[in-house]
Amino acid sequence: MKTTSQTITSNNRVQLFFDGASTLSAIKDTLCKAERNINLEYFLMSDDATGREIAEILSERAGKGVNVRVILDAAGSWRLSRSFISRLEASGVQVQKFMPLRLCNLHELVHRDHRKIITADGMTGLLGGFNIGDVYLSQWRDTHLMLKGEGVRVLDDIFMEMWRKSGGADYESERVCESECKGVSDGVKVKILAEAIEDEYIRVIERAKTRVWITTPYLVPNVKFLEALYLAAGREVDVRIIIPSKSNHVLASWASQSYVDGLIRHGIRVFVYRDRFIHAKTLIADEHTASVGTANIDALSMRINYEVQAFIYDEAVVRELEGVFIEDLGHCTEESIECRRHRGVVQRVKELTGRGLSPLL
Repeated sequence: MKTTSQTITSNNRVQLFFDGASTLSAIKDTLCKAERNINLEYFLMSDDATGREIAEILSERAGKGVNVRVILDAAGSWRLSRSFISRLEASGVQVQKFMPLRLCNLHELVHRDHRKIITADGMTGLLGGFNIGDVYLSQWRDTHLMLKGEGVRVLDDIFMEMWRKSGGADYESERVCESECKGVSDGVKVKILAEAIEDEYIRVIERAKTRVWITTPYLVPNVKFLEALYLAAGREVDVRIIIPSKSNHVLASWASQSYVDGLIRHGIRVFVYRDRFIHAKTLIADEHTASVGTANIDALSMRINYEVQAFIYDEAVVRELEGVFIEDLGHCTEESIECRRHRGVVQRVKELTGRGLSPLL
């Protein structure tokens, strides 16, 4: 991919969402207010009440002359019926499936578009962990981000490249002028990445002086990532990681557990979230850097799938994420070497199995 640079955009406003209801409300509000164009790129969209509600809004906007483009990952959204897609297209919505599944290209099954991106009128964008479906309203704890300002241009560029990869017809980017961006800005600095996300994560960890707090649903780091965490803890940085007790991917959960002993022995505190499935992909470093996006800490996200991650440089945003991280800790149990010694043989075998298959996760 040649989508994004390392440029930090300055004229932005950021709003965070930590539950499905508020995220869905922000999505609907953004779509309903769009007057010129809507770009929507999602790994998973469900044919349920939530999915149909979003589809109706997209169709209504297209009927009002708004240019509506939708990219859906063919594997993530495989349950969507042809009739669901046909209704969207009949209303004027342009739909592309990313990498349709074919028997002759089974290797493509693991090379997916895992993003969740919406942009509207070149001024408002959303990205984060929530997919579109009923299950995400109550059963998942996730984090999503709304962006207004210059950073949305980068999201639009990311979408445009994937639109072309998916077979969509070329179109001219609907740019907004710099003065419009400044008009909605709180001056928040944001860097949007669709490539080299792991490198940026490691760079942030290596530069951290006081703390690195991570929330991830899948913790299957490579050696380089692990070394960055170990070295940070070794220089007395407060490294904490929240992982879920419940998971939608059993092998990934087993693999995540297999790394816990090593992390603890290197001075890293690991917390297991005991409430809903925590699916947030966030990082807090020191008092001024944070990250929210779609990338998990595993091989699929960091080196295979198409992802998008926002790195935010703003103390107010960091404080808000800090407050939610501390709140999440209230639903966690901290792992310890002593407790880990008492886990049964079956659990140990599961962890070995997950660790052995981790290159595929």
